[in-house]
Amino acid sequence: MMSRFKVGTVLDRASPFRFPFKVEKGLSLPVHEYVTVEIEGRTVLAEVLDVGARNPLVSESLGGYVEEWGVERFGYEVAVAEVLGYLDKGRIMRPKYAPKPNTPVFRADTDILQTFYRGDKDRIPVHLGTLIHRGDVKVPVHLQDLAFHLGIFAQTRGGKSYLAGALMEGILLNTHFPVVVIDIHGDYVMMDRIKDDEKGGEYQHDDFDVVVYYPPGAPRINGVTAEVRELKISPKQMTNEAVMTLLGHLGELQSIEVRRILSQFREKGRPFGLRDVIGEIERRIEDESLRSDERRRLASILLRLEEVEEEVQLLAEETPIQEFLRPKTLSVICLRGLRSRIQDAYTGIIVDLLFKNQVKNYGDVVKAPPTFLFVEEAHRVASANRSTYASKVISTAIREGAKFGLYMCLISQRPRSIDPDTMANIGNYAVLRITNAQDQNMIENASESFSHRLIEDLPALNQGEAVLVGPFVPLPAIVNVTERRTVHHGTTPDLLSMEMKLREHIERARSERW
Repeated sequence: MMSRFKVGTVLDRASPFRFPFKVEKGLSLPVHEYVTVEIEGRTVLAEVLDVGARNPLVSESLGGYVEEWGVERFGYEVAVAEVLGYLDKGRIMRPKYAPKPNTPVFRADTDILQTFYRGDKDRIPVHLGTLIHRGDVKVPVHLQDLAFHLGIFAQTRGGKSYLAGALMEGILLNTHFPVVVIDIHGDYVMMDRIKDDEKGGEYQHDDFDVVVYYPPGAPRINGVTAEVRELKISPKQMTNEAVMTLLGHLGELQSIEVRRILSQFREKGRPFGLRDVIGEIERRIEDESLRSDERRRLASILLRLEEVEEEVQLLAEETPIQEFLRPKTLSVICLRGLRSRIQDAYTGIIVDLLFKNQVKNYGDVVKAPPTFLFVEEAHRVASANRSTYASKVISTAIREGAKFGLYMCLISQRPRSIDPDTMANIGNYAVLRITNAQDQNMIENASESFSHRLIEDLPALNQGEAVLVGPFVPLPAIVNVTERRTVHHGTTPDLLSMEMKLREHIERARSERW
């Protein structure tokens, strides 16, 4: 039942899309509050976009006499509301008529708001937050509509990985679908743990499985309690372009030589690793009949291969791609501490392997279940300025992947640097605070749903507030992101806490010394 708490009266110059109204005396409304108004017998929901104070009797010439003469009692507020629509058989419809002047405006009650944001069970809703100003109204996002892919954007330290983790939780707690995240900074490696404020600590949960994968030889994060496995990628399962990305820039003749060696190994049909490729080049270098220029070329390739092997190892053994696709499992591909070139290559390899598996086994819910793939540092691995292997693979996967059950989420603090073709295939947006005008323009130009008025709201968002826009939400909404159950490992170091611990360590060392 609609609340009869009146907050204002419609003024003239209303339209079917927005209307001004005079706020009741003594009341103040915040922007993004929700109101209802009757239009042609229907209860229509609207969102307050702007609020301003007016007083026709106040002027600069009055100076300090405003309060003395009591002129302030003639002041009032005028708000402008954008029409969102009315419900008709469960669907949100836009009215064709404007509200008439003097029509009363009411504050939308919780029941009405929750009806608009109730979610469709057939599209698998999970709650990602609550409306700002209305913390009792949960806002769902529909997993079915992540087929349009998702972009999570915010400036540095804006809460991107926290929001992404909240969405991962929602997927894993409400479905049996697998989630894979390419974790550049180690933000998700502690998601096997929950905070228990009552017991005052962190404890492992069994709500879903978490497996952290490290490339062999990659640095590992201390304190990880989740299951840890080696990410075994063989040159045999990599494309030539992926291998070249790992090696870095090679000359044309060097590249031809590497491709020839890889082709020879693949023709044999046996597993092989990077050490096998190195051994083959060493054998050729020892051939006395080899010309000096060919020996120098092979020696240069050998040096590059050995440099790669110092950082990561490409073994003959392979991690089966189905291992990442186990039900109710979060697979964290942790690439923290590796060079950018290595991270880019591994990102491209994982995306490529997942995409090809979905295409090959499409329709087999065990071998190729619907999979949610999150990619950090998207502005780098899907860059508009570099034609990289990872960028090409991501472009293909985000363009074609949804039809094969691969739903992608790109996470970035610089959407302006993401390839425009890739951005064009993102239909859903979860955007936190962004002040850079270029990033704002990129989002507005790429999205059909992200209106200019929502763009204008981005610099004013507080920590933990996000704009949700796209088919995955019933209506565009600004929300307070739901509190995570699992531990977030991407927080900024607490300098005061670390200073106190360091001070205690120094004092203890001094006392032991004396």
